[in-house]
Amino acid sequence: MKTLKLIIFTLSTLPLVAYSTPEPQKKVETKNIVDSKNKIYQLTDYKEAINLFKNKNYVKSFQLFGKLLNEYPNDKQINFYYARSAFELKNYEYAFSSFDLILINNPNDSRVRAEFARTLMMMKLYKEAKEEFNKVLLLPIPLNVRKNIEKMITVIESKEKTYVLNKIAIIGFGWDDNINNNTHIDTTAYGSLNLDNDTSKKNDTSMNLIFVGNLIVPNKQNNQLTWESTVISFVQEQSRYKENNIGLLSLSSGMGYTTKLFKNLTSVTYDHIWVGNSQTVYIYGLTNSIKTKVNKKDILSFDIKLKKKKFIKEENFDKSSQIEEYTLTYDKLLTNKKDKITLSSSFITERKRQGIRTDVDKDTNKYKISYTKNILSSLDVTLGYEKELNKYKNFAVNLPKRDDDKKVFNTKLSHTINKSKLISLEYKNTDNKSNINTYSYKKQSVNLNYTIIF
Repeated sequence: MKTLKLIIFTLSTLPLVAYSTPEPQKKVETKNIVDSKNKIYQLTDYKEAINLFKNKNYVKSFQLFGKLLNEYPNDKQINFYYARSAFELKNYEYAFSSFDLILINNPNDSRVRAEFARTLMMMKLYKEAKEEFNKVLLLPIPLNVRKNIEKMITVIESKEKTYVLNKIAIIGFGWDDNINNNTHIDTTAYGSLNLDNDTSKKNDTSMNLIFVGNLIVPNKQNNQLTWESTVISFVQEQSRYKENNIGLLSLSSGMGYTTKLFKNLTSVTYDHIWVGNSQTVYIYGLTNSIKTKVNKKDILSFDIKLKKKKFIKEENFDKSSQIEEYTLTYDKLLTNKKDKITLSSSFITERKRQGIRTDVDKDTNKYKISYTKNILSSLDVTLGYEKELNKYKNFAVNLPKRDDDKKVFNTKLSHTINKSKLISLEYKNTDNKSNINTYSYKKQSVNLNYTIIF
């Protein structure tokens, strides 16, 4: 959207042709008309107004041409430069009136009609502007003017859309050397008992398919308001251990409010999850995201998520819970505008809704840091570190309360093929330490992804 606004601003502020003071019309009907026009163009006020316009002093040229217009309301040149001065001052209604008056008597004047169309465009009367530009294209005009008008029509057609639809598809291949997160420690002590742990590690490869669709519908009365809906589908198909297949369908929809420095989006969300090709859990709730631009290089975001998790199978009902999540994120663009540092901190509480399980109620603190470095024009390297602390609130009698400390290191290479295609390779090393050895594990994973933006 920023690119589109920049194109509109650039095209609308550049003249369609180079302006010079036009000579009085050579074609005359009578000597009296010629004398009258020569008299007007020799006036000191007229000459001064033309010079003011050439020197881009549009405030004074607008005032002086307005004064001349009171005396010579039907003069073409005075109306033209009065309208052009008004346009530069963004007084589009005044420009509209004068250009329209000229066209009544000069319908085939391509220059005036092009300026009239440009004025309609800036007034956001896109349908009318497009009609006027098309009329100009039917007239004999220079090639450079024709190209400028065709560009403006393209911009208008994009603005005429009542919605924006973004689509992303990702095809990926992955490898994980410990898909069940089995511990690497032989025993776990429970009181006076030492229980043997399953230390066998299962590795597997997988194919991942992701599709993201984002629909943005601007409000016709207030362009700062939008209705935004997002759908995400994710499928991970394991090569051997099908019980670890994962499917996700995520839906969200809500109202956004955007200014130049600030955006707020409040949404209703719903997630449906399949594990091992069977329906397992659904999660629903509300989210609110606030993003503000501190300056040109710094962006601050704050997200709140209030959700309920419901397991579908009756034997898992006591794992159902309600979740609150609060996340603060800081993004800083570095000198070359491609390098970036991201800092993120999250606090999550999860509380069971029923049952007696001791592994549901927990508080989680997450801390993330990542650094992206552009090493070639189309190649980025990202280094990341994540720390997650899980403190469980309940524990069985005579058994320790469980605390987990997970650390994740990742390295990612991303190559931009073109504006719509990207390929990336990511390596992750995960180390989860728990005071209960059963839940301590280590794993490595690699993912190769090919991204297409429609």
